[in-house]
Amino acid sequence: MAIDKKTALSRIAPFSALPRPLISKLADLSGIQHIGKGSTLFRQGERAHFVYALVEGNVSLISGPEREETIADFMAAGDIILVPPALLRLPYMVTARAVTDLLVLMIPAEDFRQLAEAELSLSVSLNRMLASHWRLLLRHLTQTKSRDADTRLIQYLIDSAGTSAGPAKFTLPGSKRDLAAHLGVTPETLSRSLKRLGRLGVKTTGSEIEIEDLARLAALFQHSSHAAPADPTSSASIKR
Repeated sequence: MAIDKKTALSRIAPFSALPRPLISKLADLSGIQHIGKGSTLFRQGERAHFVYALVEGNVSLISGPEREETIADFMAAGDIILVPPALLRLPYMVTARAVTDLLVLMIPAEDFRQLAEAELSLSVSLNRMLASHWRLLLRHLTQTKSRDADTRLIQYLIDSAGTSAGPAKFTLPGSKRDLAAHLGVTPETLSRSLKRLGRLGVKTTGSEIEIEDLARLAALFQHSSHAAPADPTSSASIKR
């Protein structure tokens, strides 16, 4: 079903509370486009010509050479994909690839920069978004450098569950191979970690994740995060 640009903008978290006149300005500047699964939105090293606001679908941010790629992060519907290169006139440091079919708002970077400099409400919203992204980045860097594979996976599941207690069910933004790349482990290591967590009530069916008791998983994470880092491939990282 067709969607108008103002409605699409209202689904983008940093834009949703902006004044209506500013929403109208953004809508006038924007194009809206369907992008197929597997397509590349932009590549590492390219200059930012557009700001991409993700209305529907999931995108992976990929770094590293081919065959050694790491997924730095996943972007979901409601996100704006990498604002800093557009604001700073710098090249992208990662490649963006569609994990699913997408519906994307494309705002010319130069026009977006001018609005960000002139409109206080937009600047405040972008500052909050970028501060939140910075905190998530620091946590991800800490996890990949100091925690074993099981603990990284548990933290990811807790963050993705959308609740803090009781059962939870959600769909991975990409494949399990994508998740392994995001966590900085091999697919085989991820498979072993999921198998160990299965004894704690974590079930997987394809890309679907079910957690019997999130509080139990969170308690295990608290225990694991205070323990010494373990061998990521060792079953000793979770003992039950």
